[in-house]
Amino acid sequence: MAISFKKYIDITSGVGGGAGVRERDLITRIFTTNPLVPAGSYLEMDNIEDVVDYFGSSSDEYKRSAFYFGWISKSIARAKKISFARWVDVDSIPRIFGVKKAQSLNAWQAITSGSLTLTIGGQSQELVGLDFSTATSLSNISDIINTAVKSKVGDMWVNANSFYDAVNRRFIFEGGEATNAIISASGNVADLMGWSTGAIYSDGALAQSVVDTLIDSVDASNNFASFLFMPALTDEQIIELAEWNDTQNVMYMYLVPCLASNSESLSAALIGYSGVSLTLTPTEGEYDEMIPGIVLAATDYSKRNASQNYMFQQFPELTAKVTNTPDSNTYDNLRVNYYGQTQTAGQKIAFYQRGVMMGGSQDLVDHNIYGNETWLKDALAAQLMSLLLSVNRVPANDNGRSQILAIIQSKIEQALKNGTISVGKTLTAVQKLYISELTGDELAWQQVQNIGYWIDCWMESYVTQDGRTEFKAIYRLIYSKDDAVRKVEGTHTLI
Repeated sequence: MAISFKKYIDITSGVGGGAGVRERDLITRIFTTNPLVPAGSYLEMDNIEDVVDYFGSSSDEYKRSAFYFGWISKSIARAKKISFARWVDVDSIPRIFGVKKAQSLNAWQAITSGSLTLTIGGQSQELVGLDFSTATSLSNISDIINTAVKSKVGDMWVNANSFYDAVNRRFIFEGGEATNAIISASGNVADLMGWSTGAIYSDGALAQSVVDTLIDSVDASNNFASFLFMPALTDEQIIELAEWNDTQNVMYMYLVPCLASNSESLSAALIGYSGVSLTLTPTEGEYDEMIPGIVLAATDYSKRNASQNYMFQQFPELTAKVTNTPDSNTYDNLRVNYYGQTQTAGQKIAFYQRGVMMGGSQDLVDHNIYGNETWLKDALAAQLMSLLLSVNRVPANDNGRSQILAIIQSKIEQALKNGTISVGKTLTAVQKLYISELTGDELAWQQVQNIGYWIDCWMESYVTQDGRTEFKAIYRLIYSKDDAVRKVEGTHTLI
């Protein structure tokens, strides 16, 4: 034995600065009424194969996802992920969707005393002595289950139903009452039916409004940057969603389809709400309203010159919705986007137009500007939270100011590289005066014009509701946004 060396030298090892906070994926979240998506939850899928396996190739979810994943940007990038969430538009019964797998009737006929425990809404029923020895088909298996379940007392059980879905090769169970009810199953029969590990438990739920659905989904996960509702909504529901989204201040793009018949009324109703993208989508099976979300999801802000002009983006699978100048002018004035067609030398060229959004004079009304700011806000928030989690403290003094500015600067450099911040854009006299007044620095506009941005940070104290004094760091970033060219004019002078 010897005296411990740690009595003299004791070194503790660990990784510093490792408390990272992830940035949001700038993907689209699609709200569906499909009970395959459990109420109160969300799904994220990385490829079209996962979508078709989950929803099936005939589903609208698959068709939309094929359009979403199928587009490749001019910088050879595509969306890497898509999200789905459930909108319970009517009271819903609890369901179990069994695992997709091959079933053997011989395996079932070997069971003469099976057990199945179903729990719905906190009430459990144990079905024992289940005999499948005389079963003649997989549908007959469901009949035996139904007989046992319906023998129990209560609407949830008496009105329940199970059946075999031959197309998807799985057993499905449906509870008998539409109400809030958590559902699960166990036992050897549940295992064989695919109702245990890997099954989809779609709990019963009462109907929710579109806004409550969106709020709950954000609370569960805000890992998306654009969203849409698959079912056709009323104008009132669309306006409710736009009102809520406007309060989020450049967090999400709300993707709204419209028809020629309601484009004017919807435009008038939505014009004052920021973050709303209204797109003409009259053709069944074409999803033009998804275009801004697809372009944003396919923008890799880690790459140089990643910022994209949403106009002039081509989607060959779409048909042109606007093919003449008068209609084009009408929709432009309404801020309704559309897939339009022009021609030169007999060649017809179709692309998305014009990449604008709803909102007032102080709102971000260009898709590219809105998408860029969505990324930058989230990137800075993640960086600053990582700082607060990683260091002992950020002091409320010049040292703390330096720490915060250094963290912000790292994302500013990325924004300069990817095109979010524009360098060398000439400012108007009004813009120069505004920057000078906002910063109190008469030369600040020169920085914005010449290097693309101006940044400052300072500390302030404030009094909490319980009377304590706390400190906060406040930063102000002014940057030159990345405006995109939508038209080229030329003059030819021949001498």
